[in-house]
Amino acid sequence: MTALIFDVETHKLHGDIIEVAYQGVEFLQNRFLLKMHEYRFNQRYKPSEQIDISAMAIHLIADEDLEKSPSFKEFNFPEDLIPEYLIGHNIDYDIDAIARAGCNTKHIKRICTLAMSRYLWPELESHKLPVVALYVSKNRSMTAHELRFAHCAAQDCDITFNVLQAIIQHQNINSIEELYQFSELARVPTHIFWGKWRGRRIFDLETKQIKQLLENETDKYLLTALNNELTDRIRPR
Repeated sequence: MTALIFDVETHKLHGDIIEVAYQGVEFLQNRFLLKMHEYRFNQRYKPSEQIDISAMAIHLIADEDLEKSPSFKEFNFPEDLIPEYLIGHNIDYDIDAIARAGCNTKHIKRICTLAMSRYLWPELESHKLPVVALYVSKNRSMTAHELRFAHCAAQDCDITFNVLQAIIQHQNINSIEELYQFSELARVPTHIFWGKWRGRRIFDLETKQIKQLLENETDKYLLTALNNELTDRIRPR
């Protein structure tokens, strides 16, 4: 069993991977232990077209930086490192990106720190990785210094590790499978995190508001939450 904290940068939104980083982790006495010497990886790749300027402004990777890099289609996990779990902040985005590059991801169990952060701390104005990292930090000055390098894939892995530690301690999680099960639970939201009713508990929405959301929503986890709430309202008490 292998679990990796995983992050990618792409040349545009939902584009080709231009940087991939991962860090192997394992449970040890109710905490993760970084295996620096064994499963750590950071590599840049050349996309199929020029980097979008909006994406470049976030990750600060220019086309010239990738001239000698391998094609994005060359990414794959080593034969002796087929991960069972990938962990990341909005991990679906990262896994979908490597799937577009031709990597087989069907066997991978996804653990999402974004979903778990929203579940545990719904009151936060934003659940972007830097915001959550600062919120859970015990040394915000040090965390703020580390965040100056955020959106480098390797640095994002380290920041995600810190958030993950806080989640594990908060929930008293003792195994990677227990963490995965909590992530799956957290994926079905309790609150609305975007749009007109952002910040509202689904439980507190009027039935007509839930039905309005159902008409236009595409996120399968939010759809599940909304339908579950409607079912609870019509079920005999």
